[in-house]
Amino acid sequence: MPALFRVAAALAFAACAVPPRDMPPQPPASAPPVARSHGAPTRILAAHAQLPADGGQREYFGVPVGTLLYVVFSRPLDPAALIPGRFVVLARDGTRRVPIAASLAPSSERDELRALELVIPAPQRELVSVTVAGQLFDADGRDIEGQSADVVPADAAPWPVAAELVSVGTDCPPAAPAGVRVWWSAPVAAGAGGVRLLLADGRALPPVAVADVACAPEQRLAEPAPACDPEDDNVLDYCTPVGAAIERIELDDGAARDRSGSLSAAGSLQLSHMSSGT
Repeated sequence: MPALFRVAAALAFAACAVPPRDMPPQPPASAPPVARSHGAPTRILAAHAQLPADGGQREYFGVPVGTLLYVVFSRPLDPAALIPGRFVVLARDGTRRVPIAASLAPSSERDELRALELVIPAPQRELVSVTVAGQLFDADGRDIEGQSADVVPADAAPWPVAAELVSVGTDCPPAAPAGVRVWWSAPVAAGAGGVRLLLADGRALPPVAVADVACAPEQRLAEPAPACDPEDDNVLDYCTPVGAAIERIELDDGAARDRSGSLSAAGSLQLSHMSSGT
């Protein structure tokens, strides 16, 4: 083909390849997703080691369990990103342990996605810290890889970690539909210690009831099966008709007890409003 015809053909092809003028601009194929801003970054609020309730005889798919590590986050997690290999736990002897399971269970509240159970294989070790060592996303899609926290040993009393006002997803009675949801450092049941809800006008009121979505194993297997978990979890809801007027919650020693029967430590928490019941 003569050179003049080759140039003409190339120009014609280039003209055909030009997109229409009214086509909207297209992002590059490798452009990363735009990060959304949702306030303060998600972080670990507490990490509390617990021994298996059966005295160390528990197995997970045939693997002996050494320690259960409960990690509470400041915001809900995306369950789809929950993979045990994305956590690393450092022991006092310098060894690094990778959990054999990571689960939002036994969080039995229908919308509770902030308390995590990591199953650490035997033998038992004194755990020092836990780190998110791989991609883990919160419910807003933000990657929280690199977050870490010191591990509190199992012999420490459970303590209240965070409190949030919720109006849906509780088992509170109709007369007191709102609830102050308290996340604890470890699975707990309600105790006999005092609880006070502090209002903006200075009053202090006791909760009308305490809601804890839990049931016995035989109930779990009953038909129809109730929406509850056979074990205690990290959450208690303190029911009230007052709602948005509450500013703080005060919990005395023994307001909760862990699976071994140990009484909880006292605490005073400012209510947050970071999410809608999660």
